[in-house]
Amino acid sequence: MMDLQQLWKHRKDAFWQEVFPYFRYVGQSGFLLLLGFLIIGGAAGYIGFLDRIPENYPIRVVSLVVLTPFVIYSSIRTFLKSADIVYLLRVEPRMQEYFRRSFRYSIVPQAIFLSVAYCILWLLYVRADPDPKSFLLLWAVLLILKVCNSYGSWQERRMSMPFARWAYRFVRFALSILLIAVWLWQPMWKAFLFSVILILTYGIALRFPPKHKVPWDTLIALERDQRGRFMIFLNWFVDVPSMPQKVYKRTWLNAFSKKMPWQQQSAYFYLYTKTLLRSDVLGMVMRLLAIGMLVMYWLRDSSWAALVYAFILLVLGTQLAAIRRFHWYSFWASIYPIPFRSRKQAIVKLARRVHLITAVLLWLPMVLGTGAWSIRIVLLLGGVLFAYLFQWIWSRKKWMEHEDDED
Repeated sequence: MMDLQQLWKHRKDAFWQEVFPYFRYVGQSGFLLLLGFLIIGGAAGYIGFLDRIPENYPIRVVSLVVLTPFVIYSSIRTFLKSADIVYLLRVEPRMQEYFRRSFRYSIVPQAIFLSVAYCILWLLYVRADPDPKSFLLLWAVLLILKVCNSYGSWQERRMSMPFARWAYRFVRFALSILLIAVWLWQPMWKAFLFSVILILTYGIALRFPPKHKVPWDTLIALERDQRGRFMIFLNWFVDVPSMPQKVYKRTWLNAFSKKMPWQQQSAYFYLYTKTLLRSDVLGMVMRLLAIGMLVMYWLRDSSWAALVYAFILLVLGTQLAAIRRFHWYSFWASIYPIPFRSRKQAIVKLARRVHLITAVLLWLPMVLGTGAWSIRIVLLLGGVLFAYLFQWIWSRKKWMEHEDDED
């Protein structure tokens, strides 16, 4: 009889044995050192802010915005492979043994991140809220909501109808936001009764949609996407042999590529632009840009704004380095009647343009600051120059040199 728990452990160990050697390059890049400096600087700024909290500070709104993503985000690492849909189908009735390990493995780090975010926020919450809840009580509530979200997310993935999955996901998000708000704004006894009624109702509602015993296709695609994101992160620091990519439609972005001239010299630029618009890399850049703009708005009048601005631009630049891996092993690229050198030029051109655009967008929250305009303009020019020089140095030292042998 197949030992499913041993199979899960073997696959988990194999994954970490594959990726662990790459962490050496992460350490050598100086990324961790820079991140450490930013954490120390951010902690110093945060402690200083605690001493001068504005009157009527909207702490409950801030708490809701900060805590909601950590509570709602729920994913699961199953380490499933495409062939499992054939070879593990015969043990499908026993797969709960396998997924039980995956659930514990996935929820523990998510709960730790939630706890760290909550502990950091608590220092502000207990000072700014006129009637703060108990530390342990609110922490326990958040962990319970986290478990409920993970359970709901798992049941959504088992649903056989796509519309039901999206509808229940929307309901789960809305209920999570509502329950966190209730515990922040309402007395404890009201929040407790409301939460019990709502969670029980939600649990009963999860029983109605038809579900697969094991959603093989959904879980295999999810594992492939998660592995791809992990490899994209490692590719910031070293070339990773395999980087599986998920393709997104994003038809609302097609207008950008339609404006490009249909000419031979712009063929590779067109190809890489379309690929970027439909790749995971763009999603990561957009998410980081949104978070960065919020941070820049928060620090718009702080002396730390310039350092954080440069750090976010650095991370954005390293993310855009993944463009070089698009179509890396494509057979068709070798038979196009187009000079191969134009491929390299298109990569650099696209990465530079996107980096410059993000530098301007990331600076926009500074317009709302109260500092001198001369300083803000200098910061913008510095960001644009940083993005341009980053792409120039990267193309000279890494992109171009490693590809010269392929001509």
